[in-house]
Amino acid sequence: MDLTHIVSKIVVVIHVIASIVGIGPAFVLPILTSSAKTGSQLRFVFGIMKKINRFPKTGGITLIATGILLMIIDKMGLSVLWINLSLLFFIVIEVIIIGFVEPRLKKLTKLVMTSEGEEIPVGYSAAMNKIAPLEAAVHVLTIVIIILMVVKPV
Repeated sequence: MDLTHIVSKIVVVIHVIASIVGIGPAFVLPILTSSAKTGSQLRFVFGIMKKINRFPKTGGITLIATGILLMIIDKMGLSVLWINLSLLFFIVIEVIIIGFVEPRLKKLTKLVMTSEGEEIPVGYSAAMNKIAPLEAAVHVLTIVIIILMVVKPV
């Protein structure tokens, strides 16, 4: 094995680990929020979310960096359709998250964290109903990207 091949394999491992770190919370957090049935449970879940939310950002940045590095190492560039589609879907995901989910989630977090007692805060369900379809779109696009990365269709 030559050095380029070894470096490529190491970068692939880092890329896969970054995807797990970056994507995992996006799939787990909606399950946690929907399982909270009381105000204190909701505050606990949103407290966890604040701590976990740095992982998708770090993972996403690492994914882009290692993806670009792999394109350079493997001399693929933007000539391969599945890479272009993956990048396009990743950009769409980031626009959805940064432009639509995060601002709504920020307001919702403030609502939840300033609430008291065991009642779910008024307006929580309506706000979550606006976020849920966006999260679902992110999940679908993420799964499509994973399929593209594994299958690598021509």
